[in-house]
Amino acid sequence: MGKKIIVCDVDGTTLKAGEINFKKEVKEAFKKILEEKSYLMVASGRTYRNLYKIFDNNKDVIYIAENGNQIVFNNEFLKINNFEHQKAIDIIKFLYSIKNELIAILISTPFEAIYYEDSNIYIDEEEETRYKNIDLDGLISYFENKEIIKISIFKDKMDDKFYKIYDSLNKNYKDIEVFDANNRWIDISPLKGNKGDALKFVLEKFNISSLPLYVFGDGENDISMLTLTKNSYCPSDALNKVKEIATHQYDRFEDVIFSIF
Repeated sequence: MGKKIIVCDVDGTTLKAGEINFKKEVKEAFKKILEEKSYLMVASGRTYRNLYKIFDNNKDVIYIAENGNQIVFNNEFLKINNFEHQKAIDIIKFLYSIKNELIAILISTPFEAIYYEDSNIYIDEEEETRYKNIDLDGLISYFENKEIIKISIFKDKMDDKFYKIYDSLNKNYKDIEVFDANNRWIDISPLKGNKGDALKFVLEKFNISSLPLYVFGDGENDISMLTLTKNSYCPSDALNKVKEIATHQYDRFEDVIFSIF
């Protein structure tokens, strides 16, 4: 049948709202891809550590994490894309100034993701409190010697304020990428910090650009990779702008995978 490349987003694409882990059927679909000696890539705004965990520490998966700013295979960092440091600090200062309008600010480095929320910093997944009652100077000091690869903000609803923040980021900061991630998150990345550029890097790195490519996504941050193939899929409840791009829609990811193979 021949090798294929399957690239999938997680939240809203293979993992539905309210789900913490993949359904049995979705896991079987992932297993089928690898059994067919095809390439399985997960492209998500999540951290690498989180993706590695929910994929059961599978080293055969190629992880395009942090919206493409971190690419990992077999526990080896293949690529890191980070902000010019002062630009990241300027964005953090702006977000701090409007923190009362936000639920959370999430700042990612290649090794950790830190929440600023209600004057606290939490480790990724909020497993333990790192710092409490930290002010802006403390926040900046914490990241002084760290590479920042992505900044995200979370609001409880996509209201006018949400889109004003989105527009302000696009207007006031050049050479960055801003995405509506379709789940009340706004993701902010360095230039070329997107899933499409990351996917092209992986295809060239593994010399597999000639293989059939199937891409699955539901949010604005998936559009850059959906446009790379005619075999592009989105769930029926994806953003309208994604539906306009994708060539196919589906209700169950696993059904598509088993039809492909």
